[in-house]
Amino acid sequence: MTQPHRRRLLSRLWLVAVLAWSCVRIAAVQFWLSDYGIDTAVFAAIELASASVYGAGSARLVIAIIDRQHKSAVKWGMITAAMYLAPDVYVLSAGHALPITAYVAIALLLLLTLVQLVWQLRGRLLARQ
Repeated sequence: MTQPHRRRLLSRLWLVAVLAWSCVRIAAVQFWLSDYGIDTAVFAAIELASASVYGAGSARLVIAIIDRQHKSAVKWGMITAAMYLAPDVYVLSAGHALPITAYVAIALLLLLTLVQLVWQLRGRLLARQ
């Protein structure tokens, strides 16, 4: 398998994983936060739209970092960060008297995603050397 083909395959698999996780997040919002003013349909639209861009953008970010394309990495990093935060910004702005567990869950998901991204980047950079 050629490197460009492998990169496309891994990027697509990553996008599928991100979209699957989005479905879990939508179900969690419906189950736990719909009573706090969160419109699940609006959240789902924001989540799926931003997840699509996040999934593709984070894959491009990783590739740009591996290829040492700093300008591209900065661009995709900013896009990825904005798309990652968009659904949570909606929850935090639309929610009314959210339980403390909602804030803890959002913070933990952010932290876990950042750790996973660093781990993934580190692994790919080490594999490249």
